[in-house]
Amino acid sequence: MKKKQILLLSVCVLIILLSCSYITWNQLDPQFTCAQCHEISPSHAQWTTSAHADIKCSECHGTATSDGITSFVDKANMVWVHFTNDRIQNADIHLNERQVMDVHNRCIACHQSEHAGWLASGHGANYGEIFMDSVHNAVEKPYWDCLRCHGMFYDGNINDLMDLESISPADWQLRDKQQEELPTMPCLACHQMHTDNPVSERYVRLNGTSRSDPARNPRTALYIRGEKRYLRTDMLSQPAMYEGDSLIQIASDPNTLLCMQCHAPNAHHIVGSEDDCTVTGAHQGISCIACHRPHSGETQQSCMQCHPSLTDEQIKMVYEQPHTFVKVLVDNR
Repeated sequence: MKKKQILLLSVCVLIILLSCSYITWNQLDPQFTCAQCHEISPSHAQWTTSAHADIKCSECHGTATSDGITSFVDKANMVWVHFTNDRIQNADIHLNERQVMDVHNRCIACHQSEHAGWLASGHGANYGEIFMDSVHNAVEKPYWDCLRCHGMFYDGNINDLMDLESISPADWQLRDKQQEELPTMPCLACHQMHTDNPVSERYVRLNGTSRSDPARNPRTALYIRGEKRYLRTDMLSQPAMYEGDSLIQIASDPNTLLCMQCHAPNAHHIVGSEDDCTVTGAHQGISCIACHRPHSGETQQSCMQCHPSLTDEQIKMVYEQPHTFVKVLVDNR
């Protein structure tokens, strides 16, 4: 009996020691913990120069106990892959879609207003709304390139996602019903967490931190599904756009270039073709976010920024029929 008590006590002490050690590990500077692994060090280096450098790794990535057995298996698998010396797997690591959603849900804790706007916008659409739209599917059958914008982090291909064997589009279904409610464009579709970007001067004033730099990079980046890489939006190419044979002036700011990656024209770069939303006429050359709020896409109040003499009734008319009332805007500049 005494031996059993000693064994039980030893096990309890071991569990307590392991728990305390792991808690301490999560509290330490990642330079001496996570970043000791060569797979993590590049991300750590980017994190130290980012706007999130004051936030602990575990606050975004969780711990081995944050999501129960799921997170424990994830962390254990990372350790296993690291020590198996599988150079192919160790060469580059990526979050799968479930892990992306875990990070996405943690973004909400700090960015609640942005999340509310995103939910209200078309960018908050889920897989069911995008891929089970029988009216759209009758016009264009879902194919691999749909995932370039609607499902950047999906782990498979279009045939893994959907059963497309039936003749009628009304019969096409998602193979995994749990996929229906997942958003196709989460935060990380347009925002790279680990990117060189010092905190803003406004943040410095409000929080009293000494880390500041007025020369900030764009807050957005395009996630390229095929490469599993981000490309900062100020590095995106500016396309030439045409209305008939006429070259159209378009905005060159990073966020407009990001929008155009998904709201893209046909191969001839014709304004208004395919999903293109390039503006012409009096608003030619204006940035997307000059009128659209970045997360919600809402435009109703934006007219007042350039046309302060507009009445509420005129704003409503412009909002409901924007092309009909361009003259109203021009007359009220």
